[in-house]
Amino acid sequence: MESPTLESKRKPQHRTSLTQSKLLDAAILEFSERGYDATTIRDIEKRADVQRGLAHYHFGDKEKIWKEATSKLFREISQYRNLRSEVAEDLSVREKLSLRIRSFVRFSASNPELNRLMLQEGKYKSWRTSYIVENFLQENLKELRQLVSEISDIPDDVFFHWYYFFIGGGAHLFSTWPEASELFSIKSEATNEETIKRHGR
Repeated sequence: MESPTLESKRKPQHRTSLTQSKLLDAAILEFSERGYDATTIRDIEKRADVQRGLAHYHFGDKEKIWKEATSKLFREISQYRNLRSEVAEDLSVREKLSLRIRSFVRFSASNPELNRLMLQEGKYKSWRTSYIVENFLQENLKELRQLVSEISDIPDDVFFHWYYFFIGGGAHLFSTWPEASELFSIKSEATNEETIKRHGR
């Protein structure tokens, strides 16, 4: 049996971790839907259903919350991609690229906030755009460019357009699912397995 001291220490740690997770999840939703400037710390606390002042207590100011929330979102897609890539070791280069595309589609279906956040931040040059590019996108772009170059010797200017077809085509449907489902009278959710499979082909 664990000592009462150890047990008493774990409970506050668990509550702290849970509160931080709720705040970051709420921040991702708020920033992706409303944008950085229109989102307040209080908006995040209300959405997370936590007491006033807890966001500042755990993370500091809005800039720090945004960085933590954005890092969490990109960390999740990186972990998801790494998990999927474990099965790709024996695949051909073309099959690896196909898996990369399908993985991105599947993640985007379950996490439309990623593309919504990118649309919010990609509209203007700002410290947030630079933060995303420097910390997350550049390395991913380098890996993807290497993968594509092993299949085709397309020049950089053509790859530039291919990249945004890949990103837009893979994610846009799921970040605008309310419009798509209304336009095509679709009753299922964006996470419908058949929809994801068809879109990733």
